[in-house]
Amino acid sequence: MKKRIIYTLLILWMSLIFFFSNQPAIASDKVSGGVIEKIVNIIEIISNHKFNDNELEIIFKYLIFPIRKLAHFILYFILGILFYNIIRLYSIDNRKTLIISLLFCIIYACSDEIHQLFISGRSGELRDVFIDTLGSLLGILIVSKIINRKYKDLNDKV
Repeated sequence: MKKRIIYTLLILWMSLIFFFSNQPAIASDKVSGGVIEKIVNIIEIISNHKFNDNELEIIFKYLIFPIRKLAHFILYFILGILFYNIIRLYSIDNRKTLIISLLFCIIYACSDEIHQLFISGRSGELRDVFIDTLGSLLGILIVSKIINRKYKDLNDKV
């Protein structure tokens, strides 16, 4: 049952990444713009300041790139966690689990960027593969430390 749930989550997550990558540039920009609008709304509420059109243009100009790259990082952070948990189910030692999980994420990131070469207005970026890899690596390392600490604590109690 646990395997089925993790596999399902992984497939759904990979499908989500594929869905985002399959969007033409115009649609992808709208999604990023929507995130920035929400951030701006929160800032306006907190600061009690309404931005004018010129300020909004500057904010969008400077936030669009980091928001898009943060999305890459977060999507692959979660992908790394999911894949690590699947490999771990097969009782491979932790070092091999880390390596196999990271390799899978790198391969998926490369295939994702190649896929984007065929989407209107999109491009495949080596920089994005690097960001995806860093996100995956951090997710894998964090979940590995949490799981290993949990098992260490259980063994110490026995």
